[in-house]
Amino acid sequence: MIDCTDERRRAEVRARERNGIDAVSVSDDRRTLTVLFFGKAPEDLAPVNFRIDGGRRITGIVVVAAELCVSDDPDFADGVRLRVDRPGDLSTYRLCVVEAGPVGNPGTKPYPGFDPRYACVDFTFTSCDDLDCAPADDCPQQTVPEPEIDYLSKDYASFRQLMLDRLSLTMPAWTERHVPDVGITLVELLAYEGDRLGYQQDAVGTEAYLDTARLRVSVRRHARLVDYFMHDGCSARAWVCLEADEQAELPEGAFRFASLPDGVLLDEGPVLQESDLERPGMPRYEMFEPVHTEPLQLRPAHNRISLWTWGDQECRLPKGATSATLADPDRALRLTAGDVLVFEEVVGAKTGLPADADHTHRQAVRLTSVTETTDELYCRSLIEVTWAREDALAFSLCVNARGGVDCTEYEVGVARGNVVLVEHGARIDWCGDAPEHHDVPPPEGTEPGCPDPVDFGCPDEARPARRPGYPPLPVRFRPELKHRPVTQSAPFPLPADVAAAQARWLVALPDRVRARLTRLWRAGGPLSDVDFEFVATVFGAKLVEKIDLRTHPRRALRYLLARFGDLLETKLARVRQLIDRARAGYVLTEANEGWEIGQSWGGDEGAALDENSSAFRGAAGPATQPDPRAALPAVTVTDRHGEIWLPRRDLLDSGPADRDFVGELDDEGAVVLRFGDGRNGAEYPLGGTLTASLRVGTGVAGNVGREAINRIVLCRVSVGGIRVVRNPLPANGGADPEPVSEVRARAPQEARHRLLRAITAEDYATLAGQTPGVQRAAADLRWTGSWYEAQVGVDPLGAEVASEWLLDEVRAGLYPYRRIGHDLAVSSATLVPLDLVVHVEVRPEYLAAHVRVAVRRVLAAFFAPDNLTFGTPVRISQVVAVVASVPGVRHAEVTKLQRLFGPPGTALDTGVLPIGPLEVAQLDDDPSRPENGRLTLDLAGGR
Repeated sequence: MIDCTDERRRAEVRARERNGIDAVSVSDDRRTLTVLFFGKAPEDLAPVNFRIDGGRRITGIVVVAAELCVSDDPDFADGVRLRVDRPGDLSTYRLCVVEAGPVGNPGTKPYPGFDPRYACVDFTFTSCDDLDCAPADDCPQQTVPEPEIDYLSKDYASFRQLMLDRLSLTMPAWTERHVPDVGITLVELLAYEGDRLGYQQDAVGTEAYLDTARLRVSVRRHARLVDYFMHDGCSARAWVCLEADEQAELPEGAFRFASLPDGVLLDEGPVLQESDLERPGMPRYEMFEPVHTEPLQLRPAHNRISLWTWGDQECRLPKGATSATLADPDRALRLTAGDVLVFEEVVGAKTGLPADADHTHRQAVRLTSVTETTDELYCRSLIEVTWAREDALAFSLCVNARGGVDCTEYEVGVARGNVVLVEHGARIDWCGDAPEHHDVPPPEGTEPGCPDPVDFGCPDEARPARRPGYPPLPVRFRPELKHRPVTQSAPFPLPADVAAAQARWLVALPDRVRARLTRLWRAGGPLSDVDFEFVATVFGAKLVEKIDLRTHPRRALRYLLARFGDLLETKLARVRQLIDRARAGYVLTEANEGWEIGQSWGGDEGAALDENSSAFRGAAGPATQPDPRAALPAVTVTDRHGEIWLPRRDLLDSGPADRDFVGELDDEGAVVLRFGDGRNGAEYPLGGTLTASLRVGTGVAGNVGREAINRIVLCRVSVGGIRVVRNPLPANGGADPEPVSEVRARAPQEARHRLLRAITAEDYATLAGQTPGVQRAAADLRWTGSWYEAQVGVDPLGAEVASEWLLDEVRAGLYPYRRIGHDLAVSSATLVPLDLVVHVEVRPEYLAAHVRVAVRRVLAAFFAPDNLTFGTPVRISQVVAVVASVPGVRHAEVTKLQRLFGPPGTALDTGVLPIGPLEVAQLDDDPSRPENGRLTLDLAGGR
């Protein structure tokens, strides 16, 4: 029988629904045969329809029983289980399905419906577990020896030489080596393509790992996998002060600023038009644009604001001050909460000359409250202003002084208004200029001349081809922006800062309402319609009518003030819920929470909760210190449907409907836009034109010095009266893109230095110490009998006892980091008052009273709140050293050192007074508060 390896007849038999034997298997006892057919088994098969021939030692094997095995699944073939009279030997047998012969014996003709070729099959009565049952190949295919190829060839020269050597063997008659020859041309073309493919393979392997990646985009994505945000630079920011001779308003988006070198365009003054910068021969300059797109009000009264000293001279605004009094003689100041003032020393404190002014004594602060008041003694109108704790003065500002040649009085420190926050970079579509346009490839199958999308092969390389029956490959539209360097701008204000400011505003809401009621009660007169409506909104119309507010306002207001907490218990509870939500980082909106506050506490309070208000932009200091890792490309994209797409750090949190994209900086300094895939971020709509509005200018080039920003550039508007444009403080925050080498070194280790969960007591202390206003913090885990409680002690900066607002902020900051199952208790540090007695021997030539004052002064500095912290022991040797350093002290000795309230202890014997981990030593030496520590000096000698 012929033996073929390609059995095409088998497939043809199946296709025409003819039957045949597909396979035969033998049981372990070699008495049962299982026969599988191509299709359904005939129902009338009997043992006489099976014939077994062959065998060497054992022949004449007969089938004694046949059992049909019918499958219920139409996709599976049927079979039959045969029982033979005895097992066969190891030789080959042949099983056939035949018609029954005479006298009930098997015949020789194939059974009706069975194909003659597949009516019989060869088999053996042994398994192939230990034997090789595959038939030997009697006609093996002839193999051609593989050519000897140098697989180390990877570049153009080696590929070219490899092909020429191979051609010399296969075509020895071809000896042409001239460049114009078509054979040499083909060899060099293939060598070039091989070199390109080899480089691509090497690049794929190289860019697959952080340690070997060289492309900036690859390193950026590798670092993102370990939560390291590689930054692409950041634009600098600065505060610009303007001085105007008349009141004016600069329209939104119609002005920006420039830093021109000295001597350029001096005739035009500080105000320029956009066309003035297009003159030939203009030197290099940097452009700055306002961070907030809003109109700017210029008022002459804000040019220079004097600080009121209440008639005293030689006054200073101390370091750490958060409030000041401003002179407003004509009530022309229009300052509100959220405005920025720049405190500046304009002349020297000793000479009164502008050249001697200390230029480091300049600082911007953002006002948190503005209150009008009056100095009745001098009949002067004043304004009390306060600013945030983060903007506390970093220096002592001299307000006025007496000096100079004539010993006259002069003003040293002033405040500047008309301040605007600007950022380095210039919009390319400003003042009517056109934005960038990029052609978007059309959807698949709509290109002119392209075959139907189900056909294979499309001549446009921008559209990948697809095979019939397979889904289309996605089109990755990643345009590269033409302008560079694209501005990298950090968001301002941060949502967390806005939410924190809203939380502080809500905390003071009940006090503001109570203060307004108190003012109305003290006024004693009838209420106006506005005041009556306010009280009715807060307490309800029914209660106001019940207490007869219209007829007896003073008595009714006194009742409301006395029961303020009881009457407004539900509203105060809701305010506390909103405070907790804001402290958790959620920004409250005017449309939702603002409307609710307006319905409960008055329309003015609800309108003040606007998330875009300047009062919620945070302190002025951090505004010029942007975080480069939070910076994003200053690019907005408009698609053909008019929808706006915004930049994001990544698309991991973007959904299929979010119009987000990622701007990646490549090694050439260009920004490439990457859109979503339909799961992480929306896919960009194909077809039409992409419009990109962007700003250009970033990096350290924007870190210009003070007084460098000296021009305002207007667009198609005319504003008169602007006489001075300047930045009193240098621009800060500009940074170049982070080098790839630094990312490789920092990214693997960054996660180990970032604390994201509080597990141990040290974790709680570290996270609590990051809260502004906290000098140090300590923590301890205490077992309550059922679970652990994290007890956190706070040592405030510049104070002995932490205020309630500081404890609330620490508690709110720790709560997201605490371990599940840990209770949290935050309190001020436990103060340990000391009882200290020091014996001092004074030198004969010194006055004892002067030495006493000096010793008390140095010990007060030694026991200052900021010098002592949690667990700091008090050492006798340090106290003696401090006292002995005072001039006039010949000998010092500590005769008593112990806790003011408690047993004497052993400090004099051991030389150390131990302090607990959550305790802080205290020695105020205040006679009016002896419970805060007592210092006794025993002086001997002196005069």
